[in-house]
Amino acid sequence: MSPQHQQGEGPLDGLPRVRAKRPALWLLLVPAVLYCAAPLVANRIEPRVLGLPFLLFWIVAATVVSPLVIWLVSRLDPAFRDGAVEPLPVDEPTTGGPR
Repeated sequence: MSPQHQQGEGPLDGLPRVRAKRPALWLLLVPAVLYCAAPLVANRIEPRVLGLPFLLFWIVAATVVSPLVIWLVSRLDPAFRDGAVEPLPVDEPTTGGPR
């Protein structure tokens, strides 16, 4: 916090801020791993699943699972549940005026 910034001056004052550890965010790696693992795990035509080659089924399944994982992470994240504002450096006022 800058020395000149006092409580009640910024547009985000009064809103809860969270800087806690958020382990649920690690689940966001699941969609990336699903897509990156496709050439290694599912690079074959057989077996056919629902009439689709296995690789195509894998990609469709990863596309369906990805938004579900993102939704689950948002529900597990305490910052999202509390409506907290993500602290960003641009939220703090700068000294010296515009450049």
